[in-house]
Amino acid sequence: MTTHRTTVAALTLAGAWMLACFSACNGTISDPGAGGVSTSSNGGGSGGNSGSGSATGSGSGSGTTSLDSFQCTSTTPSTGPAMGPSALLLSRAQYLNTLQALFGAAMPNLDSALGPDGTYQTTDGNVVQFGLQQGQISVAGVTSYQTAAERVAAAVVANPATLSALVPCSAGTSKRTCAQTFVQSFGALAYRAPLSDATDIARHMALYDAGATATGGSDAHGIELVLRGMLQSPRFLYRLEFGSGQAVSNALKLSPFEVAARLSYVFWNTLPDAALTQAAASGALQTKAQVAAQLMRMLSDPKGQQLVRGFLEALIQLPALPSAVKSPTIYPAWTSPSPNGGNAAPVSTLPASMQGQARAFFDDVLGQQGGTLSALLTSPTVFYNSDLGSYYGVTGGTTFQSLTMPAGKASGLLTLPAFLTLMAKPDQPWPIYRGEFVRQVLLCQDLPSPPADVPKPPDVMPGVSTRDRLSQHETNAACSSCHTLMDPIGFGFENYDGLGHIQTMDGNQTVDVSGNVEGSGKYQTDVDGTFNGVAELATKLAGSTQVRQCIARQWFRYTMNRYEQLPDGCSMKSIDDQFQAAKENLNVLPQALVQSDAFLYRSAQ
Repeated sequence: MTTHRTTVAALTLAGAWMLACFSACNGTISDPGAGGVSTSSNGGGSGGNSGSGSATGSGSGSGTTSLDSFQCTSTTPSTGPAMGPSALLLSRAQYLNTLQALFGAAMPNLDSALGPDGTYQTTDGNVVQFGLQQGQISVAGVTSYQTAAERVAAAVVANPATLSALVPCSAGTSKRTCAQTFVQSFGALAYRAPLSDATDIARHMALYDAGATATGGSDAHGIELVLRGMLQSPRFLYRLEFGSGQAVSNALKLSPFEVAARLSYVFWNTLPDAALTQAAASGALQTKAQVAAQLMRMLSDPKGQQLVRGFLEALIQLPALPSAVKSPTIYPAWTSPSPNGGNAAPVSTLPASMQGQARAFFDDVLGQQGGTLSALLTSPTVFYNSDLGSYYGVTGGTTFQSLTMPAGKASGLLTLPAFLTLMAKPDQPWPIYRGEFVRQVLLCQDLPSPPADVPKPPDVMPGVSTRDRLSQHETNAACSSCHTLMDPIGFGFENYDGLGHIQTMDGNQTVDVSGNVEGSGKYQTDVDGTFNGVAELATKLAGSTQVRQCIARQWFRYTMNRYEQLPDGCSMKSIDDQFQAAKENLNVLPQALVQSDAFLYRSAQ
């Protein structure tokens, strides 16, 4: 086995070798018959803040200014930045989903092989994708993929029934002939494109021969080596996009199989199904109308029904909520067992309840409230169970119930306990995080980098309100240029504590929820001015052109795994125009995306 493992590494895939090169050259890979490929990991992530809260989807890639509208002057397809053929590494969830689709119940548990989720993975294994790409893969990552491939291949061939189903072979047909048929049929599934080149097939068959004809070898071992090789190939681990050769100006139309893979991994997080593959093979993914028809089918599938909700969850970093750290002294409910916990382990159910509440709210907005951006930001509807009833002065049960709050008592996403908990420190609410979220995530304004000598935040002091403690940000020149963009917005949230409970006192002082959105130059917004409390802020944001355009930007970043750039102007304008025409219905965003040039083309340069 050791000899054959070396054979795989040397003969095949140059796969592990190619991937290792990424971390060294951070640029191109080559595969037999393919040119250079620009590479990136399916990364995404969140702005870097200490504590448990951070603003997702911000970064330095976009160069977005405050009131820029999307510019479109081209009459030919606009594809975004010139970057040549691309290779996007599957996320951990996509990788595991793909293996599950290929092997079903035969797939072993790979937790120990893959190790803990990486930096850009959230707690539930899905990626928070807001344009933050990483162009490197570590040597340890390469080793993990190799180990995982070996375990999957060994598990598949260890079961004769599984092997027979995967590589059927009728009586009278040679095992090698059946193996070659398997290489082509299974390879087309694993690589998301036909495997028909004779040299390419021969390279795979060399692996089969190494396992089947060596001393002590067998047909099963030959198939095992083929699987090891395929599952380490860049064509499996990455979404490779070379284009179809149909160039229009500087744009190169994606091949039907590349469009199918984009559709499937963006909207289903797994490989294309038989219907999508057949559509690609038959030429039924050539036009925007054909792509739109496939999308409608995919969104009706359970795998696609939660897509937009997943976007909203990622927008507030909901999957990270269980990892939020809270002081057991200040917030004992976060770590103490719930009242009905009985003999259960002393772990609070509050984080899970907050997540369930947020998901119920997002589903209600998208399904019952017209999916509008206004409903997302201003809806008075809340959901509660036994953990969350006290937030609203009611008693809840084991399931979520809806409640319409009085005017000003609930404002959609911005008053979700999950959001407020994430945008807080372990021992206190934190207006900086909350103001930063509004500025970066809802207004798409990248804030200046902090100075190198940032002073330690002031400690909580008896009798001193948070607003007073942060007053130094106004007087300290090193702080004021950035904090005047965040703090005055965050002060409007001061009647919510670090777990999203209503509070009327702060530091023995009556809470002051007056706030202000202020900025000049590129930090000017169309919601500038004072407000009193979250409800007034939410109303201003809901009527903002800039917020609408920002949500279109965030959707693009989430689904396309990169920032929008100037060459994306026509695509962004198309997405925003459709969003606006649909009265800001979030449910139209998937169709708007797949109708854009950015989704259907890549740069020919």
